Amino acid sequence: MKYIGEGYIEKNTSRISLFDKTGNLIEEEKKYIISHYAKVITTEDGNESYFAKIHQSSLFDPNGPYGKREKFIDTKIRRVSKATFDFYITYLKTNNSIYLTKAQRGFLND
Repeated sequence: MKYIGEGYIEKNTSRISLFDKTGNLIEEEKKYIISHYAKVITTEDGNESYFAKIHQSSLFDPNGPYGKREKFIDTKIRRVSKATFDFYITYLKTNNSIYLTKAQRGFLND
């Protein structure tokens, strides 16, 4: 945050895009209701940061063995590369496991 003049604080203008279990964008009204699996933070400079949900040092698979226990397990959101993010979103949209495998390999190299 930047202070300008007499205590005026400039508004943070970064934009956050959240993605749900099916890889679709979550609407602004539902972002506190639906769990997100990936997100993109775009700053006012145009820089983008990509994040994905992690469980036990690997990308979280919502269709896998821990998919129904998501509320009870320890998951984190961790920064990933753009290629890993793209493969992970493609997996969420298509449920084709080859994309999760490619995303996991990319995540290990990040």
